[in-house]
Amino acid sequence: MNAITSAPWPASERSRWWRACHGAWQADWRERRRDWRVWLLLGLGLALAACAALLTSIELQATLDARASATQAEQTRWSQQGKKYPHSAAHYGVYVFKPLPLLAALEPGVENYVGSSVYLEAHKQNELVYRPAADEAGSTRQFRLTPAFVLQVLAPMAMVFLGFGMFAGERERDTLAALRVNAAPLSALAVARGAVLLCLALSMALPACAAVMLMKWLSNAPSPFQDGALRLAVFGGGYLLYLATWAALIAAVSARSASLRASLAALIAIWAATALVLPRLAVEFSQHAAPLPSMQQFREEMDNTLGMPDDPQEAERHKQALLREHGVSDVKDLPLNWAGISLQRGEEHGDKIFDAYYGRLYAAMQKQSDAAALAGWLSPTVAVAGLSTATAASDTGHHIQFVNAAEAQRRTIQKVLNEAIARHPEVDGKRYDGDEALWNSVPPFRFHFAPLDMGALFGQQILPLLAVFLASLALCAIALRHLRSGSLK
Repeated sequence: MNAITSAPWPASERSRWWRACHGAWQADWRERRRDWRVWLLLGLGLALAACAALLTSIELQATLDARASATQAEQTRWSQQGKKYPHSAAHYGVYVFKPLPLLAALEPGVENYVGSSVYLEAHKQNELVYRPAADEAGSTRQFRLTPAFVLQVLAPMAMVFLGFGMFAGERERDTLAALRVNAAPLSALAVARGAVLLCLALSMALPACAAVMLMKWLSNAPSPFQDGALRLAVFGGGYLLYLATWAALIAAVSARSASLRASLAALIAIWAATALVLPRLAVEFSQHAAPLPSMQQFREEMDNTLGMPDDPQEAERHKQALLREHGVSDVKDLPLNWAGISLQRGEEHGDKIFDAYYGRLYAAMQKQSDAAALAGWLSPTVAVAGLSTATAASDTGHHIQFVNAAEAQRRTIQKVLNEAIARHPEVDGKRYDGDEALWNSVPPFRFHFAPLDMGALFGQQILPLLAVFLASLALCAIALRHLRSGSLK
């Protein structure tokens, strides 16, 4: 008996299973095509998905065009600022703008809340400005109609209303006994009906896919990714796994429920808990796990530290070493300009303070993201949201990448200008003035996001999503076994 049960699945059984699956697919698809309620629900879902794709793509294209023209205008303004003392140019400053990937049309993530541009000037590390969410109503900030929202929240809800009677309807119509006598593999029926449900849900992603492809074709903006194909594959695969999780979960609940009403009530409760409540609780939990200081408190503490002078003894040792190196006794006799050296020393002193304060701030922000990701083990919505924002470069980690790159550009500008001052000592009390050649010697700001860290992504988002999917499959298998051998009532 053990030998028989452990033997491979016979080819005839496999053929029978596939025939049953194919027949169930055709029957379920034919039945749904004839049901006006399916077309109504699907039409509403597609309309919302199309609106979301259209609005976000138009907004993204307008943003891309605005940032491209602003970047060009800033470069022209910087180059044509005229002759002036280089340190005055350092305070004149320049804006740099964050690149916006096309995938952000599908998943904006934190883009509307963190700002899009930062002003680079001497002695200061400024925060990003121009946050679109600041001009929006509270309800809009909470529920923005985006393709990601449609796929994460509305598509599972549509699947619930289309699939809650997948097996519960058999009990309601008293056809469960006939289903058992038929001896058709219930797993084949579940796979077929779940696949139909999955296809209906995936149709809601078509407008978003079409919008992104059109923007890719029309847009001339360079991609900020070096691994765009991988990101797109992970993005699509994540949502496919997410919707498949819902299909398995719906089949499990429907097979285990005693009536259509019980099945619908249970699925709505699960949907509300995992797609609405848990994501919000994850945010609240993350804020308690790693509380952030208020901006006023953060700025006040950092400004107090910046107000403390650099080590005067270290500055004096540096100056005396420079005097000995050139064999003079006064900084006025140096072949270098001590003002430029002193300015650069001040910048480096401030840089250490910025690194300490912003380093702690960004570490706390990343800790918040990690804490929120833990809810992905309970909610597939949290897991797929983290996965999609990471692949679209619209999460906190990618935002910090840009902030650090912009700060590195600010420090490069200061170093180029201070070194220019240091190379030109004052002549008869007259300071050196830079010109367009000096301004153009500053390397242009070109930013690309780092390639995906697949190890971290797998551990924080993919693995929880996969675990929830496998748990849904296990629940479905248990429910189908109960349906086969349990009470007809």
